[in-house]
Amino acid sequence: MILALEIKKIKRTGLFPAFLAGALAASAFPVINMAFRTELFTSQDLPPADILLNGNWDMIATFHCFLAVLGACILYHTEFANRAIEKLHMLPVSQGKVFFCKNLLLLLLFLPVFLIETCFLLFCARHWFPGETLGAEILLENMGFSLAAILPVLVLSTLIASLAKNMWISLGIGVIGMFLGQMTVSYDTLFSRIYTFCLPYCCLTSSSRPEDIFPILGICAAETILLGAIKLFLIKIRRTPV
Repeated sequence: MILALEIKKIKRTGLFPAFLAGALAASAFPVINMAFRTELFTSQDLPPADILLNGNWDMIATFHCFLAVLGACILYHTEFANRAIEKLHMLPVSQGKVFFCKNLLLLLLFLPVFLIETCFLLFCARHWFPGETLGAEILLENMGFSLAAILPVLVLSTLIASLAKNMWISLGIGVIGMFLGQMTVSYDTLFSRIYTFCLPYCCLTSSSRPEDIFPILGICAAETILLGAIKLFLIKIRRTPV
């Protein structure tokens, strides 16, 4: 019921068009990249899916992070506008459930985003690598992996957005965090492995090994649980009388 209410709230917020525009922009990047640098990509001796992911995923992941931050800001902006969140606190509704339903809603919105991107990547593989195996299996596995990697970013972004009444503050913090991840992801350090905004930049290729994949999934799960627990703790503190 709470999820259905959240969907009704965002019908006029522009969240759906924003995610659609983000999906199309992220999907168009590999097509444009392949069109302008065809020889560079087609000369590589790798499976088509690996070439496409290695050459385009950093930019696609940046779009994902920005969509997560923007989506969280829009969701909570509707709550803070006209003091709607104060009225929500007076209702017999668990604030924790509302928070997690918002995250679930954003995760569901990412499903069509990833599907559109996968279709565009398959088109690139078919168009520029005719006669070769497209690697649809790898791309679909990477889509599932990407959903897991974006989850802690969603929870962190909604946590920040829920604490800042001004949408521009939460948006600014999210963008700074996003670009910090973009700058440090290329360095093989402990920070880049566990920093929340670095996780979406990881992708699955045919050369990925289980010992590389499972630690990342474990970090995603641990950060999601930790951030969710922090939000529940903050809700409890706010309800405690001074």
